[in-house]
Amino acid sequence: AGASYANAAAAWGGGPIFVLNMVGVHALMLVVLGRFSTGVHKAYTLFWVIGTAGAIQIPVIGWQPIRSLEQLGPALVCLGYQVLGFCDMVRRYKKMDAREFVRFRVQAVGVLIGGVLVVGMLLYPTGYFGPLSSRIRGLFVKHTKTGNPLVDSVAEHQPASSGMYTSYLNLPLDYALLGGIVSCWKRNNGFYFLVLYGFIAQHFAGKMSRLVLICGPIVAVSCAIWCGFLLDQLLEPFLLFLGKKPGYTVEDEEEQPTESDSNGNATAAKEKAGAKAVAAKGKAKATKDSAKTPPKVAKKSSRKAEARVLEEWEEEERPGGAAQFKKALKNGIKEAIPEDFQQQYSDFRKMFDSTKGMTIRAVVAVAFVMYTLTIGGTIPRIVTFVRHCDNVAQSLSNPQVVYSVRDRTGKTHIIDDYLKGYQWIDQNTPKDARVMAWWDYGYQITGIAKRTSIADGNTWNHEHIATLGRTLTSPEKKAWNVIRHMADYVLVWAGGGGDDLAKSPHLARIGNSVFPDHCGDDDPKCNKFSFYSDHTPTPMMAKSLLYKLVMHGENGVQVNQALFKEVHKTQNGLMRVFKVMNISEESKAWVKDPKNRVCDAPGSWYCVGQYPPALEKLISKRKNFAQLEDFNKVGQVRSAYSQMIEQERSGKGNSEL
Repeated sequence: AGASYANAAAAWGGGPIFVLNMVGVHALMLVVLGRFSTGVHKAYTLFWVIGTAGAIQIPVIGWQPIRSLEQLGPALVCLGYQVLGFCDMVRRYKKMDAREFVRFRVQAVGVLIGGVLVVGMLLYPTGYFGPLSSRIRGLFVKHTKTGNPLVDSVAEHQPASSGMYTSYLNLPLDYALLGGIVSCWKRNNGFYFLVLYGFIAQHFAGKMSRLVLICGPIVAVSCAIWCGFLLDQLLEPFLLFLGKKPGYTVEDEEEQPTESDSNGNATAAKEKAGAKAVAAKGKAKATKDSAKTPPKVAKKSSRKAEARVLEEWEEEERPGGAAQFKKALKNGIKEAIPEDFQQQYSDFRKMFDSTKGMTIRAVVAVAFVMYTLTIGGTIPRIVTFVRHCDNVAQSLSNPQVVYSVRDRTGKTHIIDDYLKGYQWIDQNTPKDARVMAWWDYGYQITGIAKRTSIADGNTWNHEHIATLGRTLTSPEKKAWNVIRHMADYVLVWAGGGGDDLAKSPHLARIGNSVFPDHCGDDDPKCNKFSFYSDHTPTPMMAKSLLYKLVMHGENGVQVNQALFKEVHKTQNGLMRVFKVMNISEESKAWVKDPKNRVCDAPGSWYCVGQYPPALEKLISKRKNFAQLEDFNKVGQVRSAYSQMIEQERSGKGNSEL
């Protein structure tokens, strides 16, 4: 598990946060439920140590597992496990009774809490602890706005709709709840993990639609448990006919003679009780005496004196704590059940597994199977589900840069503008060309066009994305003064729909979060950069480089050919490529020089580039958005957009910022 976690960290730097915290919360839950043991201690410790040791090797993660508030919880759980493990070791060595052990463990945990508080108070003022990112905070707030315009601009960060659950989870979702109910009858450690996983997955998917993905495993497992339960119930009467012993122990049968009755129930119960006692012999000293011989015939009043058989998750009798409290509670409930009711249940179980009962169950099982295969409608639903899965898989696996459309006559046309555009860049631009575009297309530029992209889907660097947004939404001359030091070509998506003009208000808003002079603190949503109701652009948008590049040659709009020259337009006009005129060769050479790259270690593949000196004046105007969002640092002033969202949450609306 630890190696898998490290591999997930290497494949997707942000994804393992969910995995790490899920396992950590489950480990904490086991302690609260009184299920802590040596095996659990070893398992979680190895998971955290191996997984964290592997994760910190990933440059974009580094020491976050022990610094970030998003990942610090599992580290504290691991520390607590070591203290609890130490307490158990001392208990065994000193042979403590329940009272002594509880007192000693409370003292040890108190020392741990005090030490953690002292260390936290010492490190807090230094800024050692990283803040909760807006993505994570967005999972716990009621509203869909996180206070980060970059995160708020991504459609996948909106809540999932009911149709999305139906589409992606489909038929198994109908039986997931039934599987959970069935699991309640066997509450082992795995069951509690499923409950925890299901609750967290459902909560987070309701906050962010892309997280419907994590609902898939728990829905599939729950559905499989329900199907397995049904299969067990259908096959059990036939297996009992073949000689299978009932999977239960009727304690009341201990009053009966040891000889087998007509159905062999008393003998079967006695044999199972003896087997459990023998198995308990090797598990713990606490049950040694009672495990030497099979239980003898005893009256109901003597059941308390019998040695308790250890559960599957137990290694020994652990005095004190939640485990002992739960045992006392269960015994109290058991004793409160009237003996008449227990006898009725015993009689019912014997009848249920008698020859007559098995015959009735077998007939019902056959009838149920026939109903399911004929008029029940289950088979058609399964066929529809399989077909639906195939359709969804095909839709998700189809390339996004090529798609088909139908005209009015019903004829199919293949639209491959984006693919052809990237291929043109690959075939007609220098190999060292740098292409500037909005970050949405960064991976496509790198993977298909095989050129350096100024930004891509790794949006961890908010300030860089904001610089890009501010540049593209600035007047063309102002934008050119920046772009000539960073890129050789500018790529835009045009043609309507989800093109760059539709996204452009987000670009301006993100830019304003780091460059407050772009739209101004009095306009945190950058409403001045938008369209009027008649679809004409506002003055700020009409002057922007992005608008002129997208609309170049249409409705009288022209980009300054001395600054940007159009070199390619795809067949349907969905992509346009412009060459940056008079680029700064000095800045290009400076950026290309390996000496000007900042690597996390000599020879490392993870090297952060730097802006050329010519842009120093622009970069000095930026305000670090991470610092603005960092609530750990007293006195920091949050961005106008963040303040606006906080006021909306508090019900103040658009009051003065």
